[in-house]
Amino acid sequence: MEIAVKEQTAVATIDASTRAEAASAHSRINVPLNLENWKSLEEPLQRELLWFHQHILDERMDWQAACQALNYDRSTVFRMLKGTYDGSWGNILRAIKSYRRLAEKRSNIQKNEFVQNGITQMIFSGLDYALANNSVTLIIGESRMGKSVAVQMWKEINNHGTGVYVVAPPTGGVKMFLRRIAGAVGVSKNMPIPDMYDAITRAFNRNRILIVDEAHRMLPGDSRANPVCIEILRDIYNDGEGCAVAMIATQRFDDQMKRTQYMYEQVLGRIGMPIRLPRRLKKSDFMPILRQYVSSPNDKLIAAADDIANSLGRLGILVEVLKLSSRIAKKSGSPITDEHVFKSIAMRRQMMGDYNQPK
Repeated sequence: MEIAVKEQTAVATIDASTRAEAASAHSRINVPLNLENWKSLEEPLQRELLWFHQHILDERMDWQAACQALNYDRSTVFRMLKGTYDGSWGNILRAIKSYRRLAEKRSNIQKNEFVQNGITQMIFSGLDYALANNSVTLIIGESRMGKSVAVQMWKEINNHGTGVYVVAPPTGGVKMFLRRIAGAVGVSKNMPIPDMYDAITRAFNRNRILIVDEAHRMLPGDSRANPVCIEILRDIYNDGEGCAVAMIATQRFDDQMKRTQYMYEQVLGRIGMPIRLPRRLKKSDFMPILRQYVSSPNDKLIAAADDIANSLGRLGILVEVLKLSSRIAKKSGSPITDEHVFKSIAMRRQMMGDYNQPK
């Protein structure tokens, strides 16, 4: 009887251990990045390690996927990410490069969600300048002009592990803001604020850029309060000694900053490349999007697209209309035409009423 109980206990222990190992293998990787641990390594190796570390965070990879990507065991991958690996770094470099070629090939699939236009070119220029000059850029534009899509595409195209993209939280103050950055660089989000901040700063250097979308959310509601989140960005930037910084915001950011008692010039004086997107969109801004769906639009359709692009909702609504047109065409079993787009516009006007909709 006693032997049977011991055997059952042993089996239960093994099963629990197996389940724990399986769950651990499929858990998301969250290894804090400390760039100091890689300083003794050759720069090409540092760049590849930085790319792989940011890639597994952006793709939310688990241990099993990361180990399969490089064909190494978990212990080796962990020590590699921590910078404590004592084996052949040359083999690690070759493994990462081989996987990176495959990952980039997969990401080059054409998508209808993005196409270059005048707006994206301005945004790309601002981000390129900030990264190249270790500077600060502020990109301001109205809602639904494609700012977020363009910024994320720039990060994907320039995916060298240098770009860290976060969206400023609508609530939660400093702690929630730091938690967003911590999650993006692999730092524990459950640390005390001072420890979390110190760990975050160790994940940045002059070769990286921190991109904060919805940056107007960083400003406090009370105009007399010190915008601590802005101060955190200033400190991470550290007058060019830290990383480059990009803030993506609506006009509200500019307006609120000027109404506060905060020393606005402390931020303004550090912006090397301010980008203000035009309120009135030109044909060069919306035609590349339209032509993705309708290769040769007639003048009537171009005028309708112009109305949508310069009305409430802007390019975001134009894309929605074109996607609906594509679905209508697919159901009819024919290629998308001007008439499918006009049908989509009519359907939207009917559902939403005539408010600000093109006739």
